[in-house]
Amino acid sequence: MNLVWGLTLRRAGRRHRSPALSASGTHVLSDVWTTVALVTGVALIPLTGWERLDSVLSALVAFNVLRMGFGMTRQSIGGLMDEAPDAETVELVRAVIAETAEGAIEAHDLRFRRAADTSFIEFHLVVPGAMTVQDAHTICDRVEHALRRQLGRALIHIHVEPEEKAKHSGVLVLP
Repeated sequence: MNLVWGLTLRRAGRRHRSPALSASGTHVLSDVWTTVALVTGVALIPLTGWERLDSVLSALVAFNVLRMGFGMTRQSIGGLMDEAPDAETVELVRAVIAETAEGAIEAHDLRFRRAADTSFIEFHLVVPGAMTVQDAHTICDRVEHALRRQLGRALIHIHVEPEEKAKHSGVLVLP
């Protein structure tokens, strides 16, 4: 993974992904490569006498600017369109739910999307029918806290259901 794309901000102990910071870092990196090409051309053309080197370096710089611009545009469009997170992040969310929803039976219908630095997570949590509302609420608070600790800013909606609503297949079965 390119270092520029992995840039994050830490604010008040929470992790925030910043598209603006990432774009700024990419812009600076593009300027660095342009400067390297310029210095290389200025130094090597007089030494080699190969005047086409300027054109070759210019083409490489143009290709690099287009490649980085395409990457920034793709990242920005993904954020604007609420692109689904990668499989690794979804698995992280599933693991956090599984580890922290002790007392529940299963979780299903997980929906997860990200817009800029905010995650939107929805799922159904099946609890035993005899469980009190207070106990179910405590489980939900524990899961929400753990998800926010892992993802930073998140809007989380947990729909609590009684055990009769359990799907028992294709779901995250909790210990």
